[in-house]
Amino acid sequence: MKCPSRSHLIRLALVPVLMLGLSACLPPVAGGGSPTPGSSSSTPGSPARPTAGTLAPTATQPAGPAGPGAPGTDAPVVRWVPIGPIGPNDPTSGQRYLLLQQFQCDALVESVAGADDAAVWLAGAAVCKALQTGSQQDWQRASIAVAATPRIPQTQCLEFRVAATSASLLAQHRSNPGAAFTVEPGQGEACPRQLVGLTVVDEDLRPVHGLARASGPSTGGTIVRLDGYYVRVGDVLFDGVPVDAEFVGARDDYKPVYLRMPSSGGRDSIRISITDTVDIAGTVTFFYDDSGPASGSPQPPGTSSPGPAPSATPPSTAPSPTAPPVSSPSGEATPTATP
Repeated sequence: MKCPSRSHLIRLALVPVLMLGLSACLPPVAGGGSPTPGSSSSTPGSPARPTAGTLAPTATQPAGPAGPGAPGTDAPVVRWVPIGPIGPNDPTSGQRYLLLQQFQCDALVESVAGADDAAVWLAGAAVCKALQTGSQQDWQRASIAVAATPRIPQTQCLEFRVAATSASLLAQHRSNPGAAFTVEPGQGEACPRQLVGLTVVDEDLRPVHGLARASGPSTGGTIVRLDGYYVRVGDVLFDGVPVDAEFVGARDDYKPVYLRMPSSGGRDSIRISITDTVDIAGTVTFFYDDSGPASGSPQPPGTSSPGPAPSATPPSTAPSPTAPPVSSPSGEATPTATP
């Protein structure tokens, strides 16, 4: 009886030891729940790992046209139309040019609806659209529009620059048809303001033909037209000195300006320059010559000045009411803007 009782007591004493040993083999439970597969924990102060939805962009949208045709960082660089310069009171062509310069392609199309001179602007708008989208269909439309553009004289400096830029960009696309171009503003100005010539006119402001150079009698009274591109004539300078010049006719913005020349005062010639709202380049010379007929007398056909035609009119296809028409091909030979 003693032996069974002792062994029974020994077994009872080992039960807590066995329970303690088994509990050590169980996995630890934190926070009253079991661990979830795929979960991760981080210690305080350790950086959080970003997920795919929260990654910051590695590159910003490049400058230039956006959309499917947006260029990459290694895209070829092309030049868009340069500044006009254009002001808020510019005529219609200036406002159209500003829309194109700012890549407002659709607004430009709407602005020329039904206009007689729409072709060159539609070509510019089509190239503008193709640059924005990169679509081959849009480039095909641009090709058709550029081909339909008539020849633009350089005296229409805004339209001339639009036509030249459109043709140049289309040629670059054809040489690299799969490229999405990076577009940068053109250099220089479409219509640099400059004085390029002097034309003797009669009392009706019509050119006097047959003169080898702008000249008149030393007694004065000869009327001359200032040829070039300018907006608003401020001061007139004779030999670099501002003078109280006698203007003939109205002095409207973008319109030709006419002067009545003074007597020679013993001079053989006068060098004429003008000021504008911005700097204007160029000087022209009037010569005193008593051997020829007086200004306004009938002359044989010819040209009154060696080259430039009146380009002080607004850069549009419609001639100015006071600007005489170009009478010879030489009127288009002197550019007011380089392509």
